[in-house]
Amino acid sequence: MGMRLRIIGLLLCIAPAFTAFAQETRTIGGRRYNVHVVEAGQTLFAIARAHAVPVDVLLAANPSAQDGLSIGEEVLIPADAVVKKELKTAPVLRNGELVHVVRKKETLFGISRQYNVDINLLLERNPGGLELKEGMELVIPVAHVAGAPATALAPAAPGTGTTHTVQPGETLFGLGKRYGVAPEAISNANDGLPEGLKAGGTIIIPGAVQDEVPAKPVTRIREHMRYKVGLLLPFSVARNDSTLAKANTAEEVAYYEPTRAAVQFHNGARMAIDSLRRMGLHADVDVEDTGDDAKVWSTLIKQPGIQDYDLFIGPFHRAAIEQLARANRRAHIVCPVQQSNKVILGMPTVSKVAPARSDLVKHASRFVATRYANANIILLRPDIASEKEMQDQVRGTLSGALLQRPERLRDSVIVAKPGKRDLGDLPGKLDAGRLNVIMAPSEDVELVTMLVSKLKPLALKYKIRLVGLEAWYDMPSIALSDLDILDFTFPAATFFDPEDPRTREFIAKYRELYKADVDEFALLGFDVTFYYLNALMAEGTGFADHLSSVRSEALYTGFRMTRTGEENGLRNEFGLMLEQDDMKLVRVQ
Repeated sequence: MGMRLRIIGLLLCIAPAFTAFAQETRTIGGRRYNVHVVEAGQTLFAIARAHAVPVDVLLAANPSAQDGLSIGEEVLIPADAVVKKELKTAPVLRNGELVHVVRKKETLFGISRQYNVDINLLLERNPGGLELKEGMELVIPVAHVAGAPATALAPAAPGTGTTHTVQPGETLFGLGKRYGVAPEAISNANDGLPEGLKAGGTIIIPGAVQDEVPAKPVTRIREHMRYKVGLLLPFSVARNDSTLAKANTAEEVAYYEPTRAAVQFHNGARMAIDSLRRMGLHADVDVEDTGDDAKVWSTLIKQPGIQDYDLFIGPFHRAAIEQLARANRRAHIVCPVQQSNKVILGMPTVSKVAPARSDLVKHASRFVATRYANANIILLRPDIASEKEMQDQVRGTLSGALLQRPERLRDSVIVAKPGKRDLGDLPGKLDAGRLNVIMAPSEDVELVTMLVSKLKPLALKYKIRLVGLEAWYDMPSIALSDLDILDFTFPAATFFDPEDPRTREFIAKYRELYKADVDEFALLGFDVTFYYLNALMAEGTGFADHLSSVRSEALYTGFRMTRTGEENGLRNEFGLMLEQDDMKLVRVQ
C-alpha cells in the first residue's frame, strides 16, 4: 500500500519437438527422466535449450557433466523441470548445432538477447539474418553465449568409457543390457558403427547409468556455487549524522529518512538471507552505502570489482540504477521502491518491484469484472484532463474482461460524468434492485470529497460498493466512517496482515534481533531479498527468464514479474484488493 504500513497453431511448431524428444524415459528414485544420448558437437547448453530445461537443472541431475560431455553419454532430462511454455518454441538440435526457427514478429536483436549472443556473431554465422522471415532457420553460435559456464559450452568429446572386445554373436542390444547402457549410446560412442559389430574388434562402452538412488543424495550443483550479491542501500551516514547533530534534545532526535528506510530494509533483508542459508544458499552478500547523491554512488559503481556481482538489490535511485546497468551488463538489478516504468526501458537486466498505478487500476478492473459481472457497474469519467488516460485504461480493461464472463449483466460498462461539485448524471444510473459497483479512478481531492459526501445519503436507498484508489486515505477531507458506509474497495501492491501467524513470528524475531519495531521497509526488505535470492538459488544466474516458476509466500507484497518487449526489463503486475470493513482494512479473497 504505497510505502506506508497499514495494519490492517501451432501443430507445425509442436510436431518437431514431439518427434525430436520421443526418447527413452527412465524412472530413478521415483523421478521420471527423458534420456538424451549425446552426439558429436553437442553442448550441455544446446541440450538444455532444446529440451526447455535450465542448464543448472541438467548439471544437478548429471553431476558428471561438470567435467564435460562425451559422445554417446546419456544425459538425464528431469521431466518435471521441462518448461512446457518454452518447449513449444524450443530450438532444435541438428548436427550438433542449435537451430532457432524464426517466429512471427521476432527481431534479430530479440533473438540475440534470447540466447545471450552478440548480434554481430549471430549475423556472422547467419549472413542472411538481416532480412528475417517467419520460418527462417538461424544457427546459434553456442560457443559465444555470454554468462553460461564454460563446461556448458564445450562440445562433446569422444567417449573414454570401458573398452570391450566384441565376441562372435554379440549384439548391441545384448551389450546394452550387459553394461546397463542404451544401445544407441554405444553406437554413438563409436561413430555410429558404420560396419556394424565385428567379432574381435574393440569398441568403447560409455559409462553405465545407475538405476538406483545413490546412497548419498545428489546435491544440486548450484548449491555448491557461490554467488556474489550486492545490497546497495542509501544509508547516507554523513547526512544522518548531520541530522542527529541538529537535535537539541533527546525528544527531537529523528533519523534522516533515507537512513531509517535503508536500515529497516537491511534488517529485513538479513532475516531473509539467514532463512535462505538454512535452505542451502551459498552466496557472498556485500552491503554498500550508495548515499543519496551521484558523487557517492558513482564512486562505488566505478570500482573494478562491480563486474564480479551476479545480483544487485538496489540502488533506490533511477540514475544510479541506469549507471549500474551500464557498468555491469551481466548482473540482474532489482529496484525495490517506487519508480517510473521508464527505469526498465531498454534495461533488460532490471526488475522494478513496485507496481505502477496503471497496473493497479487494471487489476481493479479485472477484479470487478470477475467478482461483480452481474452487478450494475458504473464508471465515472469526470472532465479531468490529467486522468483521461487512467479512465481509458479502466474502461478498456473492464470491457474486455466483462466479455469473458457469461453471467455478465451487459457487454459494456455504463459511464457517468459527475462534476467536481455534483454527481451529474450518476444518480439516474443507479439501480435500486441490484448492487451498484461505482468505479472512480481519481486522485482529485475536490472530486473525491464531493463523491463520498453525496453518495453517503444515497447508500440508504441503494446498495453501493465504491471502488477507488489508495490515495484517498491521504486526503484529510475523507472520513473513514464514510468509506465504511460505501464499502470502499481499492487496489494495492502491499498489505500487512497482523493476524497471520507468519507475520507475528516475523515481528517477534525482528524485535528480538534489532530491539526495534517493524515498518514497511523491513517487510519489503525481507520479501524482495527472499524472492530474488530464492530465484538465484533455484534457477541460477539466468533466473530472470524463469521467474514464473519461483514461488514466494510474501509477508507484505507479491510478485508477478513480466517483460514487455525483450529489450526491456521486468515490471511487477501483482495487485490485491482491500476493502474498508468496520473501520479497518481487510484483504478481499
